[in-house]
Amino acid sequence: MTTDGLYCAPAVLDWSQASGPRASDYGDVYFSAEDGLAETQAVFLKACQLPEAWAGRQRFVIGELGFGTGLNALGLWQLWRDEGPADGWLDLISVEKHPLDRDAAARALAAWPHLADLSARLLAQWPSRLKGPQRLVFPEDRFAITIFQDEVEAALAQMRGPVDAWFLDGFAPDRNAAMWSQDVFNRIGELSAPGARVGTFTVAGFVRRGLAEAGFDVAKRPGFGRKRERLEAVWPGQPDRSGRGIEVGPVAVVGAGIAGASLVHALRARGVETLLIDAGGPSSGASGAPAGLLTPRLEKADRPHVRALLAAFDFARRLYDGRDGFHAEPVTRLPRDDREADRFAVLADWMPDHLVWTGTQLELISAGRFEPRRLVSALMEDQPCRSARIAKIEAGTGVVRLLDGGGGHVAEVAHVILAAGAGMADFHGDIELSAGQVAVFDGEAPENPVSWGHYACRAGNGVLVGATHVRGQHVLPDEDADAGFRAAMAERLPTVKLGPVQERWGGVRAATPDRLPLVGRAGAGLSVLGGLGSRGFAHAPLLAEALVSDLTGGGAVLERAGLAALSPERFAERRARKGR
Repeated sequence: MTTDGLYCAPAVLDWSQASGPRASDYGDVYFSAEDGLAETQAVFLKACQLPEAWAGRQRFVIGELGFGTGLNALGLWQLWRDEGPADGWLDLISVEKHPLDRDAAARALAAWPHLADLSARLLAQWPSRLKGPQRLVFPEDRFAITIFQDEVEAALAQMRGPVDAWFLDGFAPDRNAAMWSQDVFNRIGELSAPGARVGTFTVAGFVRRGLAEAGFDVAKRPGFGRKRERLEAVWPGQPDRSGRGIEVGPVAVVGAGIAGASLVHALRARGVETLLIDAGGPSSGASGAPAGLLTPRLEKADRPHVRALLAAFDFARRLYDGRDGFHAEPVTRLPRDDREADRFAVLADWMPDHLVWTGTQLELISAGRFEPRRLVSALMEDQPCRSARIAKIEAGTGVVRLLDGGGGHVAEVAHVILAAGAGMADFHGDIELSAGQVAVFDGEAPENPVSWGHYACRAGNGVLVGATHVRGQHVLPDEDADAGFRAAMAERLPTVKLGPVQERWGGVRAATPDRLPLVGRAGAGLSVLGGLGSRGFAHAPLLAEALVSDLTGGGAVLERAGLAALSPERFAERRARKGR
């Protein structure tokens, strides 16, 4: 079975048995015919000493090989919801080479109606087949799932530890040898925290020997159902119950646009005290436009930054769905010329779950339109925002001081995250600024948004047309831009008639020389989320989730290579390699 473009090849299922689906290519079942959920409880939860192992822990990470139908995830989730620590956060980091589609998963999970509420919530966020990690977050239960959709060795190489427990649930070793290799066992050991426990259904001799060679203490235990025995294994050492990452706040977030709102959302889900600071208040910068479009970055390549940013788009789409200010609707992309039309046709073949080429235009089928201020407010909820302009950041031992332009004290916190949009240029030398403006006209908007370099969509009871790009910080809207918008509409959308201008708006975008975001730690007590350009609403939520998970000792959210491609230090590192 081969992969297709940016997507994993889907699972091929055989439903001929009443006990549940079988994987046709592996000739094996997804769960026990006796009772799949009871198998999960005995072979994995009990083997990993759950719930006792997470008692008193603020962060706990479980690794899994073989996400399958998601049944193990549901059994784990139910136990965590019932018996997890009230202030804890649980990450399940799973690997799946051949993802099931949503309908197949729903059919399989219907066998456990008492889990219907959890099944519905899982299925509502069920990811596409994109390669690489796909993040699902359930903040009400302090639980998240990251599914690394890839070959097992490739996925494990891109994970970071430590992992506190493992479920080894691939298909039987004699039918799926790649998931049970010595290299896999060795990497599991490298990722394991002291005292990490492993549960698996198999007692195959080379599995026992492989885990032992990797450094685990291995023992047989009574099996489940028709299986006489199963394995448990323990990584040497004692579990660290002191917690990991930032255990107490406050964390200061500087910037109250979509990046700051996404950080507030992720931090507060984990119970971290958060201080939000912005001189102009929420959405006062580039996140304050009348309307915007949520669309994926279009690039025909399977590269780390492409995986990361497409996963970010999918995550944002799931996060915004149903929130105030978001409208799920396709976006039509018109080609500029025949060459771009050919490119769009190729992209549609490369990304069939996201794009459709009609022969004359590209349909971005999973896109949307949003009202920025309302969406930022929805993510922030009732988070207060302190009005102050941060001019200097001083890191001391265990404390970071924020100062204003006159040297006055603003706050002392445990950690600072810079998410100040255009204001990032004062702190990071590789931020480039460009001004943009849009206008809202009287008129009847197209049924769905349309883009072609410019774009047009509904904004209130009018038509928004945008956007200009001018280097620097000149943001005063002017009538010349209005004339340019009218001319562009007359050429590309002549059926949309524009009346008088209702509103003009201008803002400043912050981008980087390679047009990729900045996210990660940037020194003692300091992290960065910025350089988002015109795609802040598509990329900020997942990048914020990845940064906050790292800071608080949670599980992997993005591939290691993806994080390296977006590192705040990458430009300095490149200059150093060139001797500059």
